[in-house]
Amino acid sequence: RGPNIFHFDDLLTTDKKIVFYGAGNYAREFTRRNCMESRNLRLPDYVCDRDRTKWGSDFAGAEICSPERLEAEAVDDVIVIITTSPFLVLGDVHDRLYYYNFLTAASLEMRFCLAKEPAPEVNDLCARFADDKSRRVFHAMTQGQADGQVWFRDIYEPHPYFGNDVVPSLPDGEVLVDAGAYTGGHIAAFGRANKNFRAVYAFEPHAPHLKAIVDRFAGDSRVKAIGKGLFSENAWVAFDDAIPLGSHIALQDAGSSGKRVEVVRLDDAVDDGVTYIKMDIEGAELNALAGCQETIRTNRPKLAICVYHRPSDYFEIPRLIHLMRPDYRLYLRQHSPFNIDTVLYAV
Repeated sequence: RGPNIFHFDDLLTTDKKIVFYGAGNYAREFTRRNCMESRNLRLPDYVCDRDRTKWGSDFAGAEICSPERLEAEAVDDVIVIITTSPFLVLGDVHDRLYYYNFLTAASLEMRFCLAKEPAPEVNDLCARFADDKSRRVFHAMTQGQADGQVWFRDIYEPHPYFGNDVVPSLPDGEVLVDAGAYTGGHIAAFGRANKNFRAVYAFEPHAPHLKAIVDRFAGDSRVKAIGKGLFSENAWVAFDDAIPLGSHIALQDAGSSGKRVEVVRLDDAVDDGVTYIKMDIEGAELNALAGCQETIRTNRPKLAICVYHRPSDYFEIPRLIHLMRPDYRLYLRQHSPFNIDTVLYAV
């Protein structure tokens, strides 16, 4: 990559207007991380959102407006940053945003992340992966996302966590920790991989999802549903469940609406010879791993950790795991044709 990773003018000094498209919780977290803390770009001049109930409201000192305001802008005078899921604005991209300089927030964050990573350290990280497929996935999911790519069909493969080329089979007596168990789909897949497992500890702090797990596995006493999250400490933290599929710990109380959930260190919560840890916890994986260090160092369980929620996780999570157990073999696999469901395996 060259010294200037941006296609546009410098995002701190440009004379162009910077417009965010999407005013939800993700947009506010993106703004906090990149405009207020790391100062990678300046605050937006205004924010567009299709939800008319937000129009006229404040967004970090900027006004939330109708997308129609953007139509009055000269296309060369505006940089638009998509601060919501790009799939939610595909029609608008075609009808309106196509003519503007625009990037997704995820693409920008990956660019910022790559710009801070010295090439020798990235090369060292790639060398830690156990196979060339992992290195291809790493390059595609980092540089590809930085370039704005959102489709990854060429590296996609099915069967996350179990029954793939990294974890082809499971022995009898496995003890699974499922962090972010959702409604139990992966617990069921775990049982199909080997019905002779010993226990599952399903951590799911979102109450409706927890109830679904309890109901689904009511006849199997080996499945233990726990209404808590995994974290680096034992505490009560803010929780954002406005979008149930993406409910998550709100590390800065951003958009949390006052709801709180209990979180625990795995090292304190489970003492049962854990053999497999799966995590998909919406960006809290690095924190949760810090609370698993004793379990990992002592038991050396297989790990399947999602790294796609935050661009820095592609770099920091492999380094942390390798620091805890240098004898792990690390693999990276892409289990969605989109820019989600990237899993780091340590076996």
